[in-house]
Amino acid sequence: MPLETINDCDCNFIKETVLKIDKLQKEVITTVGETRCITCDTSLFNSANNTIPVSFYTECGNLFTGLTDLNGTTTGFFRIESVRCGRYVTVRLLIVDTTGETPTLTATTRTLTLDLNFVSGIQCHEPITVEVCQSSITS
Repeated sequence: MPLETINDCDCNFIKETVLKIDKLQKEVITTVGETRCITCDTSLFNSANNTIPVSFYTECGNLFTGLTDLNGTTTGFFRIESVRCGRYVTVRLLIVDTTGETPTLTATTRTLTLDLNFVSGIQCHEPITVEVCQSSITS
C-alpha cells in the first residue's frame, strides 16, 4: 500500500497508550486491592498507585507544558483524567513538590484539554498516588 493512502488514524500508538492508561487508572480506583502490571514501561501499578504521570511532546519535539498558576509557573507532568472521541485528552496538571527529602509529583486543581493529533511523543513516569476527585472521572 502506498504511504500516501495509509490513514494515520488507523494506527496511532500515542492515542492507544493514552486510552490504555486512562482505562487502567479508572480500574484501579474502582478495584482496590488488586495488583496490575502494565507497560509504559512495565511499571508495577496497583491500588497504592492510582496515576501514571505522563509528559507529552509536540510535533517539533518540544515538551508540552501547562500553566499551574497565575504567576506563569509551568509543568510538563500530567495525569490523564478522560479521553473524548479518541482524540481529546483532559489532563490534570502535576507539579514537582520539593518540600520533602525527595521531589514528588503533586496534583493541582488545574486541568487542560490536549488534542492528541498534535502530539508526537509521550513519556510515562513511575506510578504515583494522587488525590482523585470522583466527579472528575468520566468514561
